[in-house]
Amino acid sequence: MKKAVKYSFVFTFAFLILALNLFFLMRISMRDSQSKRLEEASSEIFAQIKNGTYTGIQLSHKDIDYVIYARTSRRVLAASDAMLPPLPFARGVQRYSLKNEAVTEESTDILYLCRSYVFSDGKVICIQVSIPAEKEISQVLFSIFPRSLLKVLIPLLLFLFLSFSLYFIVLEKKYDTQKEFIANVSHELKTPVAVISGHADLLRRHGKKLLEKDDGRFDESLALILKESSSMTRMVQNLLELTRLENRLTKVQKEDISVRDFFEEIKEELSARPAENGADMQIEIIPLPDDYIIKTDRNLLCQIFSIAIENSIKHSNSQNLKITLGAEKSGRKTTLFIRDNGEGFSEEALKRAFDRFYSGDKSHKKGSGIGMSIVKSISRVLGAKVRLENDGGAVVKVILPS
Repeated sequence: MKKAVKYSFVFTFAFLILALNLFFLMRISMRDSQSKRLEEASSEIFAQIKNGTYTGIQLSHKDIDYVIYARTSRRVLAASDAMLPPLPFARGVQRYSLKNEAVTEESTDILYLCRSYVFSDGKVICIQVSIPAEKEISQVLFSIFPRSLLKVLIPLLLFLFLSFSLYFIVLEKKYDTQKEFIANVSHELKTPVAVISGHADLLRRHGKKLLEKDDGRFDESLALILKESSSMTRMVQNLLELTRLENRLTKVQKEDISVRDFFEEIKEELSARPAENGADMQIEIIPLPDDYIIKTDRNLLCQIFSIAIENSIKHSNSQNLKITLGAEKSGRKTTLFIRDNGEGFSEEALKRAFDRFYSGDKSHKKGSGIGMSIVKSISRVLGAKVRLENDGGAVVKVILPS
């Protein structure tokens, strides 16, 4: 959160720097534009003066005033405004404040330019052209944008600041999640790599002696290497599957599926599976009518059930594990559920079960903690929702749209 707020302030500071640069660029651009107009007006006036005649001068820029006076005596020869005096001669465009004689406290800022011109008879005159000084940027903005529009722009800028703050918060969260993911992958791979490396080194050094002695440690080392290799392979496959699901690279092939037939297939597959640790597993299907039909991807849905049931088997401490499969309809939604007769989910598991690498078993001997993340991603691809509950054991519900 602190980093996100810091990034927001950095962005806001950068925005203010950009605004200040634009402010000065606008001032320079306005000054250059007015200077160019004064230069053009001075040349235009001199082009209209013929044989010392100073009457009938017309300027293309109506907001520019002029004064023509003799350079030496400073006698005014012609002026567009009798109130304008000859101003001090200077190189380039200058700023000058004209005081209003009627109102002593008021003054008008102008920009003026004086140019000397020499006639063929040697007479020197000065042409002084002036224009009201450039407005302040605030006045320019008010002239461009009405006050009502500025009242909208200020809340909009505040909204943009808050939006960028939230955006940086999300980026920070994603960055932290990615760091945690990399750390977890490293942790999960470290143990099997260490086991494989250690036993491979043992076999390299003493393999021949162990074979000659017919020592059981040789077969034990090979078995551990194969076991950890298989574990690493499954984890990498799960990570690849998770990546495909989260990047929507898995194609969904929906078909009409009878829920009862689907459950019977799962039961048949699990019944043919050998029991683990001498545990007895019983599969029960709650009776369902024939019209329980869902339209979804059979393989992906089967993967959800396989992972959920696998978790029940891994985390069950009972020698008589009972898995119940059932379904119920509510409006246009069908809910499929898996219930076991175990101890149920802990409070922490109910909150974090879908987090990557989270496992209720802190030693991670019963799994890497990726399975439920895959379940969540599959459900998102199918347009379904997954919920975890405790009801006489752990319950996993898959809510599918009809």
